[in-house]
Amino acid sequence: MDLISSRYRKPKGRPTKRRKMLAENSKKRWQKSSKTVDEKNSNSMVLQRDTLSEPSTSSQPEASYIFTHKAVFSELLQKVPCKYCTNCTLVIKQHHSMGYSTKMELLCESCHESYGSVFSSFQEEAKNSHDINSKLVSAFLSIGRGHAALETFSSVLNMPTMDRKTFAKCMHNLSVKNKEEIIDVSVSYDGTWQKRGHTSNLGLGIIIDILSGLVLDFEVLSKYCHNCVVAGRDMGVDSAEFHIWQKGHADECDKNFDGTSGAMEMHAALIMWRRSISDCQMRFVSMLSDGDSKTFQFLSDNKIYGSDIKIEKEECLNHISKRLGTSLRNKVKEWKVKKVTLGGRKQGSLTDKNITKLQNYYRKAIKDNVPDTDKMKTAIYASLMHCSSTDKKPMHGKCPEGESSWCFYKRAIAKASDTILERCVAGKTQNSNESLHSCIWRKCPKEVFVSKRRLEIAVTDAIEKHNLGYVKSLEAKEDSCLNDSFSLTIAERQDKRRISQNISTKQKRKRNATNTNAAYSAGAF
Repeated sequence: MDLISSRYRKPKGRPTKRRKMLAENSKKRWQKSSKTVDEKNSNSMVLQRDTLSEPSTSSQPEASYIFTHKAVFSELLQKVPCKYCTNCTLVIKQHHSMGYSTKMELLCESCHESYGSVFSSFQEEAKNSHDINSKLVSAFLSIGRGHAALETFSSVLNMPTMDRKTFAKCMHNLSVKNKEEIIDVSVSYDGTWQKRGHTSNLGLGIIIDILSGLVLDFEVLSKYCHNCVVAGRDMGVDSAEFHIWQKGHADECDKNFDGTSGAMEMHAALIMWRRSISDCQMRFVSMLSDGDSKTFQFLSDNKIYGSDIKIEKEECLNHISKRLGTSLRNKVKEWKVKKVTLGGRKQGSLTDKNITKLQNYYRKAIKDNVPDTDKMKTAIYASLMHCSSTDKKPMHGKCPEGESSWCFYKRAIAKASDTILERCVAGKTQNSNESLHSCIWRKCPKEVFVSKRRLEIAVTDAIEKHNLGYVKSLEAKEDSCLNDSFSLTIAERQDKRRISQNISTKQKRKRNATNTNAAYSAGAF
């Protein structure tokens, strides 16, 4: 048997009386402390619950419209006695509806006395329409939906809806209300279409101020009118009845263009340039646009401001750099047909990655050196040498110079022209146009066909928010006081979010610009 260590002590069989007493006292103290803490927490939770269940009404803004179930009104009126018979039998009787505005009458079922009738929404005097109808039409158009979605909305809530004629009337009133004169200076012009491809029935041209980024003017062109199509189908296009109807419909017809979809951009520009003096007291003598369309040449041929004043063209840096990339890719395909590989895997080949790199360097060289065309050219050549020069293969320093040189590098230098670079001296882009286009097509999705009038409403709404912001746009639309309203609270939140996103984007660009670890810097070597 192993020996037991001298430090070992046999455990006692039971605790002493003193230990029992100390354990019981400790348990009593813990139970008393736990009960006190539970009471405090319970009182705190009750106080917090009472505070949350009865919020202060002084800080709550007042809503203009409230969704209320019909049964709630009846329950409230059962507690109100009739002033004629003192019975609590008041009811609300519904009569005819004007869209979403319903005529309601307060009656007593016992004595049949009437307290009068009123519509659920006030009537706009100038337009002879109800406010709730205009608000709902504007709301559904803002989210890119039309009459069909409004009918679904009414069906789910089991409430009366408006017919297509009322919807069209409200849309017409909004279109007339939103047509305002826009006066400012300078121009950046671009066109866009409602449908992808060159078969769209709706086209849009927008002019934006280069310096401030504000929208100055717009024009919507349409090759289609739904009312004309329906009337022609019902009456017959060649019938005398249709021709008589068409003359009366001419002022409201959505169709205002008969050419091709591709020509919409330059014809919209022609309309706006011609009215620039009469409507804006301005002459748009400098035009920033892409090189995809014939708009600039079309305006120059029409001599908008006479033969003495010529319109000058500014090139968009984004489109200029894309044009370079497209030319290089086409050149690779051209030589590939001739069994010459320019875009192989070896170093210095014109791969898609290298073409994109040259394209970005080209754009940066122009933007960083505006308005000096000589510095632009130096930076562009520097980027080319940076991408192609190696120790084993030196540059073309000894190649013959001149336009007839066999060296493509020297020949390109001799044939280089400053014409395109002179159009880039403003150093501006069409990012404002593209941003506004995305806002417009969010309100009128390209997947859904819309009318010209609806597109005009979406354009004016997007321009209003682009120029003024959500709060000022809301103040311009609403005639009544907006203090302490839900609409104002939401608009302020949207403006703050827009400013915050803009600041975040600028800070990100600033951080990228200050990055000193760049592998290349145009003109720095």
